[in-house]
Amino acid sequence: MTEWTPDLSTDVPVLDEQHKAIFQWLSELESATADQRTLFGVYVLTRLKHYMREHFAAEEAMMKAAGYPGLEQHHAEHAKFRVKLEEIQLKSIGEDISTDTVHFLTNWLTHHIAITDMAYVPYLKRLEGVSSCGRPDENTP
Repeated sequence: MTEWTPDLSTDVPVLDEQHKAIFQWLSELESATADQRTLFGVYVLTRLKHYMREHFAAEEAMMKAAGYPGLEQHHAEHAKFRVKLEEIQLKSIGEDISTDTVHFLTNWLTHHIAITDMAYVPYLKRLEGVSSCGRPDENTP
């Protein structure tokens, strides 16, 4: 079953909530695929595509504000995924969504959060420490 787990927490509440919502959409897609509800699957993919665009924009804005040096590479990874998601959505209009597609999306997201997103967390934490009291938090890099 597709679900967010605590080991994927970035400890950035807004991003964790967004990641949880993305996993909820993936769970809905998994259910639609298993039940062969093609139209609902297309709907879910469309909503997921729009939500991912909003999430990526929010995440990238936070990385920019924090001065994250890997922003350009991270943005490129997001752009590549958006293209792939668009291809999957268009393909879903003409044929059923496969379980392989659901697994691809789930695996991509899990890996992206666990590896790529975790790289920017110290920068966001440092920014959070500065913004909360006007000076860097002693516990952030």
